[in-house]
Amino acid sequence: MAEPVLLRSLQGPPEGRLTACSLLPGRQQVATGSQDGSLLLWNLSPGRPRPVRLGTGRGHAGHVTCIKAVGQTLVSSSMVPWLLKRDSTVSIWKNWERSKAKPATLKLHFSPVRCVDLSLDEQLLLTASDDKTLKLSSLPGRRFVASYLGHSNWLRAASLSPSASRIMSGGDDQTVRLWDVEKKSCLQTFYDSASSITCTKFGLGDSITVASSWDSSINIWDVRSFQLRQHYGRAHGSSPITQVALHPRGDLILSCAADRQLRLWDLRAGKLRNSILGHDRPIHSCSWDESGEHFLSCDSEVVFYWSLPAEESPTLEAFFGVFGLKASDAATLKERNAEGALDPATRGQETPSTVPRDGAAPGACDETPEKTLQKPGSLQKLLEAAWAGEQVLQSKVSDLQEQNLPEAAALMLEKMVTEMDVLTHLLESIEQRLAASEASTAELRQLLARQAPAPEP
Repeated sequence: MAEPVLLRSLQGPPEGRLTACSLLPGRQQVATGSQDGSLLLWNLSPGRPRPVRLGTGRGHAGHVTCIKAVGQTLVSSSMVPWLLKRDSTVSIWKNWERSKAKPATLKLHFSPVRCVDLSLDEQLLLTASDDKTLKLSSLPGRRFVASYLGHSNWLRAASLSPSASRIMSGGDDQTVRLWDVEKKSCLQTFYDSASSITCTKFGLGDSITVASSWDSSINIWDVRSFQLRQHYGRAHGSSPITQVALHPRGDLILSCAADRQLRLWDLRAGKLRNSILGHDRPIHSCSWDESGEHFLSCDSEVVFYWSLPAEESPTLEAFFGVFGLKASDAATLKERNAEGALDPATRGQETPSTVPRDGAAPGACDETPEKTLQKPGSLQKLLEAAWAGEQVLQSKVSDLQEQNLPEAAALMLEKMVTEMDVLTHLLESIEQRLAASEASTAELRQLLARQAPAPEP
């Protein structure tokens, strides 16, 4: 089965460790939160983007714990460790791309806020805190709506269903609770986890719920029957799972953990599909984009942007049967999935234009990036420069661009520079791991040599 492909790597700022990240829907952008309380906005366009700091100063007084973006709204929460001071605020950003945009700040809890979520219509804000409560607020009026009480320990995870009629929450009391938003009551408490809950998500609309825990397990429940449908024990060995994300199609789960691995789970087959390596530090965040063709992962120093290779669409009717759903439900989602679908053979392609650009000489449009790079020595020189180092590569690209290359060719060269940067990062990671392995082997040899019995006289 094809492995996911790393497209971009975003190096975090040296002054503060990254603590949260989120893809911004409808944009080629990523929002990250840092240990120093700042929020940064990154572009995923080709080249070497520099992050833009949101607001005129630090967004929070403490660590950014969670970021959520829906439509034109972005919200973030924070906490301060060691009880030096408390920051239990939630920042709400509108028109955040303005250079001097200021967020609205809500203080809803008396303890650190560990998780936030938004309804799809941008009307409701859900927060989960160390004060053991869930709180629902109205975003347009910036007012408190309801509290949900029942957990007996810190809350670490909470999520709103797509219809905003259900809430799912979990925390250090080792329980997952399903709530009715209107009735403000707990519908069901799940006791299937043996450790603290780290993440909760809804899937297939409001039909299933997923939760990960500190003991490296993933549980999936049916919302209607409250039955445990699937269980993945020791999904990352003995490493705590920090976050899970469901594919928009509903048949894949992406998980990340302290073992520095991402894992992709096939819910139809009920087994592991891919183990994804690349991070050198524990991963604390992962998420899909709206199309499900790309996903994001983040550790304390770097953000990786991945592409999921296209494959044949699954049979939704067969997958729905796993969760006991009706065929009509499968047909409905299948119709929605088909809306706006493109032929895989033509996806991402545009009809080539034969009309010359304004001021261009006849035949200028016939000069494609492929033909340009096929000129004698051009591609060979570029590849040699790429392996020689970044400075030589940049100079060669500049030389080629001065030869009046078409715009498409220039963009292609810039993309090659970015991909070579990703490849260099992976090679450095492999070298570091080899060096660590050699050091461990040498240490083991010395230990065995010390424990070997002395030769008899």
